[in-house]
Amino acid sequence: MATIIDIAKEAGVSFKTVSRVLNGEAGVRQSTRDRVIKAAKALNYSANIAARNLRAKKPKSIALFLNNPSQSYSQSVQLGALRGCQNQGLFLRVHDSIRSKEILSLIQTMEDGAYDVAGLILAPPLSDDLLILEAIEKTNLSFVRLGTEHPAAAGLRLSIDDQKAAQDMTAYLIAQGHKGIGFIKGPDNYRASHLRWAGFQNAMRMAQLDITEAYIGQGDFSYASGLQAAETILTPGIRPSAIFAANDEMAAGCLAAAYKLDIRVPDHLGIAGIDDAPVATSVYPSLTTIRQSIAEMVEKAVEQLSLPGDIQKTALLLPHELIERESTAPVPQI
Repeated sequence: MATIIDIAKEAGVSFKTVSRVLNGEAGVRQSTRDRVIKAAKALNYSANIAARNLRAKKPKSIALFLNNPSQSYSQSVQLGALRGCQNQGLFLRVHDSIRSKEILSLIQTMEDGAYDVAGLILAPPLSDDLLILEAIEKTNLSFVRLGTEHPAAAGLRLSIDDQKAAQDMTAYLIAQGHKGIGFIKGPDNYRASHLRWAGFQNAMRMAQLDITEAYIGQGDFSYASGLQAAETILTPGIRPSAIFAANDEMAAGCLAAAYKLDIRVPDHLGIAGIDDAPVATSVYPSLTTIRQSIAEMVEKAVEQLSLPGDIQKTALLLPHELIERESTAPVPQI
């Protein structure tokens, strides 16, 4: 098995330089860093990163930035980050409900070496904030963006295909016999919101079904916004036979609105969400949804940040799955 001494000989550098590169320390020229990584790969070198970090006097940490109105989503992200850090022997620093200005200040603190950070994880909508992304790109900090397909910035991007996922769910509702389908949008500052709305529209057009303006609501990914939007959509008179909300917390709000208005789900109204957040199985009836394993996605982000070498500007689309539960049913044939 190759050692760091073998890598040092292959790369023509000292073993101390190899150690600094493999530990992700700053102060090594990029050309030297690239040479060491190339040599390590050529020698098929592998190291027990978790054990190495746990033995270190000053273990590295992952900085997780969150500012998401969905409690279920935030909890899933933190769970995945904790699991990932435990697997890799890293500390986790959670910065929740944090604003852009605060993040910019923290980025500078990290760059100045206030604490040893292996990398940053940005959850939406922070992962789409170009001001933050531009600031990070000016540093040597590695970072991963979650739940975004925004192509304009660096960093590894991890997400599902939000447009295809929403299209799949809408097609599922159509196959159940629903023709008048409502949709509750997510906030405009989330790229996923636009992609999910586009997926809904695509499926409706492909089925040659009209999109009724009165059936479209605006939310912010919170339970309260879903409840309010659904109450507006479900006013007396003509109403949709199903509502698809752009996340599970808003779909749970739809269930509450239906209960308040004495509308039986799924007998008189189908409701579906997306994410398969914990709330999807905490409500009754349980939510039909699109599963994206948020916790596993974040675990993968931590794993990528723990590896030696620079994070490449690329996107990894992870699979999604439609989960049928009690909140939807075929439309009764009259």
